[in-house]
Amino acid sequence: MPDIVGGLVGIGFLILWIYCIYDVITTDDAIVRHLPKLVWLLIVVVIPDIGSILWLGLGRPQIWTRQAHNPGRYGSSRLRAAPSSPALDDGSLDHLSPIVRHREEQTRLHMWEAQLKRREEELRRREFGEGSAP
Repeated sequence: MPDIVGGLVGIGFLILWIYCIYDVITTDDAIVRHLPKLVWLLIVVVIPDIGSILWLGLGRPQIWTRQAHNPGRYGSSRLRAAPSSPALDDGSLDHLSPIVRHREEQTRLHMWEAQLKRREEELRRREFGEGSAP
């Protein structure tokens, strides 16, 4: 009887190891935590049992979306027809994945700050240029 239990535990760890290798490979680089994706793959392959548990606890992303560029890939919407894409000129970021949306928001913020700084400098030049003229 103990041999059967040991065999089942061994098969369970083998299934866990194969799943973790697949999970590391299919997870997008941008959302892997703590270490680069290649390092996680090496840890899981070289140290199968402990590496698999470490991947699940420390390296695997905490968000449900596993790919930054395609959030609907693993959802139930896979069988439905693709919805019409939203208009790109409306300025909405709701259709983007969380990571891409965050990066886009940061880019827009930096652009707005640069525009504001340029306008403030232009106003200062106008004030000092017109105020100092006789």
